[in-house]
Amino acid sequence: MLDWIKEHQPLISLGISLSTLLVWVFYAQLLLRSFQRQRKPSLIINRGAGKGIGALCLISNMSAEPMFINQLVVSIDSSRGPLDVDVTDIRQSVGDDATPDLAVHQTTHQGPLRSGDCIHIGTFRGMLRRVAECNGIELEGDRPVGDVAFHHLEVRAVAFYGPERHPLGVIRRFRLLDMANPECRLVPESPYTHQLTSRRERRQVRRWLTASLD
Repeated sequence: MLDWIKEHQPLISLGISLSTLLVWVFYAQLLLRSFQRQRKPSLIINRGAGKGIGALCLISNMSAEPMFINQLVVSIDSSRGPLDVDVTDIRQSVGDDATPDLAVHQTTHQGPLRSGDCIHIGTFRGMLRRVAECNGIELEGDRPVGDVAFHHLEVRAVAFYGPERHPLGVIRRFRLLDMANPECRLVPESPYTHQLTSRRERRQVRRWLTASLD
């Protein structure tokens, strides 16, 4: 046995070295994936203080670093097509100057959001009514009057993460049910917020950002 080991010592040493290298490569991959998960931006849209349409819409930063909220849009999928309204600013008037005495959070939802922090942008009912008002649709309770029908409510957020120069976007869609009743129900389509991370989706986010400059 010892003679065989001495005879094949170079091959045995090579095998041990390769095995050690494979183990180190495996652990390096684990460390790299763990680091990438920690650095990956994650913005969550959720309901709070209830589950109905009167619940608050929460925006939470679950990333390792702060994020800058740049734009918030509510879109209702209706029988007339998509009805989009920018809800970034709390003040809706464009004909007068902002009041310097007011705190920033009283005038706009735009701004930095630290890691682990969250903000609310009002209730889903308030956002639905704002979309209806901006599009000249009369409501009876939560239901549009006339031949207009609401099907889905979508909340979109565009943000910047840390040193990255490209914007990222997230979407959460909710079904609007029981629209025949004065008060409808709000049901998430998915338990997760869709993070727009692919190349095609990032181009779409940049188009949203460009359109918001008009």
